[in-house]
Amino acid sequence: MPRVAEILNEMADIAEKQKIHLLIENEAACNIGTSAELADILKLVPSKYVGLNWDPLNAFHLKERPFPEGYEMLPIKRIGNVQIKGKSILPGSEQLDWRAIFDRLEKDGYKGQVGLETHIFGEIQIQASHDSMKEIVKLVA
Repeated sequence: MPRVAEILNEMADIAEKQKIHLLIENEAACNIGTSAELADILKLVPSKYVGLNWDPLNAFHLKERPFPEGYEMLPIKRIGNVQIKGKSILPGSEQLDWRAIFDRLEKDGYKGQVGLETHIFGEIQIQASHDSMKEIVKLVA
């Protein structure tokens, strides 16, 4: 982790000069999979030009309870994007309480982006994308 942080700090210096922001996503296939790991790396990379892309379902797959426990570990002001997988907003075994997550983000003054990454494949992929977006719109209306 320290070597990764060293490289990220170098990248943060470049990002600051260019006035762009870099986001680190918690992704189970990479070094940072959980909210706890995101929080740990960001302690080592203090630049305001490096934030996080929080994907709660990725943490869920690593047996972390992403909300509220995982969320509360994060440096909230450094969240730049929240990623919703369709599997986590539609009914099923991976569904998360997005109403509660959105309410908490709003309470905490979140101003970043929210993106949909459907992650439902096959013949139903397009319909699942539409269904996922309808659920998101219902929750934020």
